[in-house]
Amino acid sequence: MSRTLRIVERARADVDQIFTWLVRRSPQGAIAWYLAFKRAIDRIADVGDNLGLSPEGERLQREIRQALFKTRRGRIYRVLFEIQDLEIVILRVRGPGQALLRRRDMPDT
Repeated sequence: MSRTLRIVERARADVDQIFTWLVRRSPQGAIAWYLAFKRAIDRIADVGDNLGLSPEGERLQREIRQALFKTRRGRIYRVLFEIQDLEIVILRVRGPGQALLRRRDMPDT
């Protein structure tokens, strides 16, 4: 079944914030990070149903899934998403060391 993919504004803001932080330190590293993020999004679109549940999901009583991706230096990032009928909704993007999301951190979808 083919689903559309939607990235909510909070997730876009997460991507912008992470990219801006990285570009100040290493423009090449920021580009590499963005390409890894794009590959994670492509994987979600292809096999999102098969990706694992996020630790936030149980606490928030939502079926939130996550796709992990990492940088060349091994730092792990998470893309949090939900599958809603015919749509995959990218909710947030989290970097290493960021706390688990709380209810107030979740966007309205």
